[in-house]
Amino acid sequence: MHAHLAHANSHLVTRDQLLTIAPPASTATWRPIAHADLITAIDRQLQVRGITIQAETFAIQREGARLFAVLDLSIERSGEFCASLGLRTANDRSLALEIAVGVKVFVCDNLAFSGDLIALRRKHTARFDLNADISRAVDRYQAHLRTLQAQITASQQSPLADLEAKALIVDAFRQEILPIRYFKAVTEGYYAPSPDMTDVLPRTRWGLHNAFTRCVRQMAPAPAFEATTALGQFFGLRTTN
Repeated sequence: MHAHLAHANSHLVTRDQLLTIAPPASTATWRPIAHADLITAIDRQLQVRGITIQAETFAIQREGARLFAVLDLSIERSGEFCASLGLRTANDRSLALEIAVGVKVFVCDNLAFSGDLIALRRKHTARFDLNADISRAVDRYQAHLRTLQAQITASQQSPLADLEAKALIVDAFRQEILPIRYFKAVTEGYYAPSPDMTDVLPRTRWGLHNAFTRCVRQMAPAPAFEATTALGQFFGLRTTN
């Protein structure tokens, strides 16, 4: 399980449990989509493209109104990581439906997201065509994933001088990308990693990014999603111009 999705104000659920969460009643202009229907539609569009979900984690908040999901996919699997799809949505109009393009790093179970989210074109309007919109979103996801992989490779090949790393750490906390309570864990993780922290050991931009995302796992779903995409943006993991 993705540890960072569990929190006192949210709880992990299975896909079967999502089926029991009914959406609010529709109005003339707004048609909320059941979380289970949304996941089924994404699964269907992935399968059409020969992609299967290898692992899935769902966390709900606000009595089931908000959903955060992470789907680990069968594509781009290597010794290091696999493709991952993040998702957040809400049936109380507090969040738009957005998809994050990402990878799951095996050694530490960290997530890395692009700084650019895929927002579905329409909000939950009465004319919303779920399958057509999800189909377009999955096509965009695949295109963005290729770009993200190139950005990660470049990040892995970017050596980082200790002084530059220090400046980046200070800047990230100054921008409040992560709460200041993680400052010690990030700096110690990066400058004095244990031998098993192979994701952090290289003194590169990617190594520093992983020192940050190791801390994100301890955060609640909403701030974890925000922090992971903000880190992607901060470290230049951008998938659109």
